[in-house]
Amino acid sequence: MNITYVEHSCFSVELDKVVLIFDYFKGQLPDFEPEKTIYVFSSHNHHDHFNIDIFQLLNKYPNVVYIFSKDIKKKFGRKFFNTHGVVDEVYEKIEFIDINKTLEISDLKIETLNSTDEGVAFIVTAEDKTIYHAGDLNLWWWNVRDQKDNESARERFEEEINKIKNRHFDAAFVVLDPRQGDEFYLGFDYFMKNTNTDKVFPMHFWGDSSVIERLKEMKCSEDYRNKIFL
Repeated sequence: MNITYVEHSCFSVELDKVVLIFDYFKGQLPDFEPEKTIYVFSSHNHHDHFNIDIFQLLNKYPNVVYIFSKDIKKKFGRKFFNTHGVVDEVYEKIEFIDINKTLEISDLKIETLNSTDEGVAFIVTAEDKTIYHAGDLNLWWWNVRDQKDNESARERFEEEINKIKNRHFDAAFVVLDPRQGDEFYLGFDYFMKNTNTDKVFPMHFWGDSSVIERLKEMKCSEDYRNKIFL
């Protein structure tokens, strides 16, 4: 399993027979072996998680499958895709998936959780590997808002993560956002303490990778800091 960090929340995961690309926003993707099927996932419609340019992969690779959160379809619609060069034949093959669903495509099993912001989080099982991508599923605690709203955000987040409590993930891509100030680590920490994750890759840190070392130095991370990669 070869994992490449592209930018922001975008990662590629190359397995023996397939490639998984999550939340392409911008940046240079690696080159992949043309015989592999490429599965492209977009967790929601925000500009930093979805870019229509990802359809340019069809000009380079013969087997590309697109799996998008249903909110992308609701926000943009067929006309948006058509005006950006995505013909009807391609559009009709996009798999739009809703929250709390399971989808099987060829040898892939795709599950979704409900994001605490927009769209979904993805759980993808392929070639005996299980991979989690949070999208914007995070404990969005902001000190500038009412405490009741923060507690509600905590409840919603923990409810989703508890659906996968103690589950094993070979790799997980999880939000670590410096904009949250001193609470930047809350969602990441809860995820790691409630799942059995081998390797975790911080994302969504807006170019400020210092939050990774900050978390590693915190006492709360002592049981999982050696699992943090980027």
